[in-house]
Amino acid sequence: MENLNILTLGAAAGGGAGSYTMIIFIIILFVGMYFISIRPQKKQQQKRQEMLKQMSKGDKVVTLGGIKGTIESIDRDSKEVVVDCDGIYLTFDLNFIRKATSADNVKESTTKNAPKKVEPAEEAKKQPADDSAKEAKSEATAEKPAEETKTDDTKSDSSDK
Repeated sequence: MENLNILTLGAAAGGGAGSYTMIIFIIILFVGMYFISIRPQKKQQQKRQEMLKQMSKGDKVVTLGGIKGTIESIDRDSKEVVVDCDGIYLTFDLNFIRKATSADNVKESTTKNAPKKVEPAEEAKKQPADDSAKEAKSEATAEKPAEETKTDDTKSDSSDK
């Protein structure tokens, strides 16, 4: 019994400064966890809620299951979305939408990615230049073997002497 009292007295006498550092360490740990996991998750949820609020008829969507389609109608009271998937109308819960792209963004992106049309007159101008470049390359390659044969002949002549 005396040994137990001695241990508790020793811990109480020397543990005063250590308990404050332990409490500070635990507080720092909780603050770090907040900034590492909780805060980014809240930002992501806010961004998702904003996306769901901005959805409107005609927007392109992708569901959590990977189904792609166009929004036909939205009922925000019952939180349902009707999606047109190539003529098949499917009803989903509003939270089942993974990604939504507004119809305006879809039109802009398709015009940016469209290939530029080249007029036939411009193509005709470019072709002769390409042909002359090909001819110059073929002439250069034809001259190289002739030069190589000369060097081989001169080498054999010098070895004969």
